[in-house]
Formats: sequence, structure tokens, C-alpha cells
Amino acid sequence: MLSAAKANRRYFRQAYRTGKHGWAAEAPSPHAVTFLKRLRHLTPGGRLLDVGCGEGRHAIAAAKLGFRVTAIDYEPLALERARRFSKGKGILYRQADVFRLPFADSHFDIVLDYGCLHHQRKSDWPTYRASTLRVLKRDGFYVLSVFSPEFYLFRGSRRPWHIAQGAYRRCFTRREIERLFAGDFEILQLTKEKGNQRGFWHALMQRRGETG
Repeated sequence: MLSAAKANRRYFRQAYRTGKHGWAAEAPSPHAVTFLKRLRHLTPGGRLLDVGCGEGRHAIAAAKLGFRVTAIDYEPLALERARRFSKGKGILYRQADVFRLPFADSHFDIVLDYGCLHHQRKSDWPTYRASTLRVLKRDGFYVLSVFSPEFYLFRGSRRPWHIAQGAYRRCFTRREIERLFAGDFEILQLTKEKGNQRGFWHALMQRRGETG
């Protein structure tokens, strides 16, 4: 029997091989873009890491706004598509695992995650948080989009998780987001998106600086 991590990898490999999946390949989320436009004035030209970048739609949006973008995904076919879509945009793509980020401490001004965390099991959340915190500067920013309980897969379900075609998905409540991040971050904005069979939380956070 496949482990959850291996099942997820098999699902995404198939999704990128066929191009048949349930998310946009090229158009970025307007919520994420709004946050990036705000950050353009707070950290102009800053280094941005896009984790689980997929076809690169948010990496491309960030590059167009003047950020120096590095984007990672563990699926080579996703990176192949991303490089093709973003040719000439100056984005550095690397195959990497979000739990073992191959970057120096405090290297990035911004970490962006659109749809990576909600594919991780709850037991892995602390490892995810520690990995992303390590590469993010003090006072750096974190842009996050994850499923809410209003996402169509979770409506009416008593379980906060769902498995389809081997892929694990989990929704988050406001309290879970606050408990996971509030100790290390100030949550500047937390918005719930609804409608069109979608339900996401979109969060903009700033890492707390040194104290004392």
C-alpha cells in the first residue's frame, strides 16, 4: 500500500502528465495578486519563494511585479510546464521538497504558498512551518491560500480531510490557521473566498521580528 506522500506524488505526476486537473494553469488568483501588489510597496524587488508552484502562475505574477522569484515543486513535469509558460521572466525553478528546502537561512523576503499546505497531513504541519520559517527573514511576509470548510469537497462533511485518486486534501478553520501561525506571525489580513464551488482562506502575514 502506498504511503500518503507517495500517493500524492503519483496523483500530481498524472495530473501534470495529462494536464487534466481542477485548478487554473495560467491565471493567478486575484487574491494572491492583491497581496503581492501590496507587498511590492513594502519590500520592492524582494526575494520571493513560491512553494508548490505548479505551472508557475503565481511565480509569473510575482516576477511581473518586480520580485526576484524562486519557485519550487517536487514534480518535474510541473516545472517543465512552468518553464515553458514563463520563458524570459527570469524565474529560477528548482525541484525541491517543501519539508527540506535547499536554501540558506533567512534568504527570502516573502514565501508564497497557494495550495501546497492543504495537501499536507496535520501531523506534518509543524515540519512545514519550521521549514518555511527557516528560510524567511525576520519581518518577512507570508502569503497563504488554503481550502476552507466551504470548499465543495468538504461541504456537509464531518471530516476535515478528503482523499480522491490518492491525493490528500485538508480544509482549515480560522482557528487552525491562527493556532498554526499566530505565534510566529502577525496576521495582517485573513479573507474567506466563497462562491463558484470554491472556498479558500487567503492570508497575508508578517513574521515577527526579534524581541528584546
